[in-house]
Amino acid sequence: MDTCKYELKVYLDEASEVELGEFTTIFHHWIQTQGLDELLIDVADYRHVPDGPGVVLITHDAHYAMDLAEGRLGLLYSRRRETHPHLGTVQSPEDRLRSVWQRALTACQRLEAHPALAGRLRFRGDELLLHCNDRLQAPNTTAAYAALCQHLEPFLATVYPGQRVEVEHRSMHTSRLTVGIKASECPEVGTLLTRLAQPYANTLMR
Repeated sequence: MDTCKYELKVYLDEASEVELGEFTTIFHHWIQTQGLDELLIDVADYRHVPDGPGVVLITHDAHYAMDLAEGRLGLLYSRRRETHPHLGTVQSPEDRLRSVWQRALTACQRLEAHPALAGRLRFRGDELLLHCNDRLQAPNTTAAYAALCQHLEPFLATVYPGQRVEVEHRSMHTSRLTVGIKASECPEVGTLLTRLAQPYANTLMR
């Protein structure tokens, strides 16, 4: 399976108390200050669409959306291409999964720490949704799901060491290859980012 078009959704904790419109202001501020290490372009407001993409930050390589699909608010990172130098060199499917996770969780961490949202916003570290947004390279089939799991399951073992992680092929609910991920414990976003960085540190020490 050779595709860069992954989407990862990180759900908000149900106790979070935020208004969707607050993210419009924050995303515009990120564009003005270049708050992420990539080319930020524009903000699109889809709050009028029921269970839609909500508020979207458009970048050259990806979209970041405060997404309302399935009636659950969360940050959806949707990669379209890989051109920015800060993405580094992707040499394997595990590299790509790690890069997608890092981008999504970094945005979550910055939102949690934003002064306007501090104390009112928390992302769940134990439940995620992964889409393959490439029906040619990653069709929604049992074979494609098995091929993805060959790389996804060992990767998740490094993200959730010592935990039970349930991986579910949600073939009946979407036309795209979609995988539900549920861990037995709920680590903080910062903890997950630390775990994601560790393999790179180990590689540099060899």
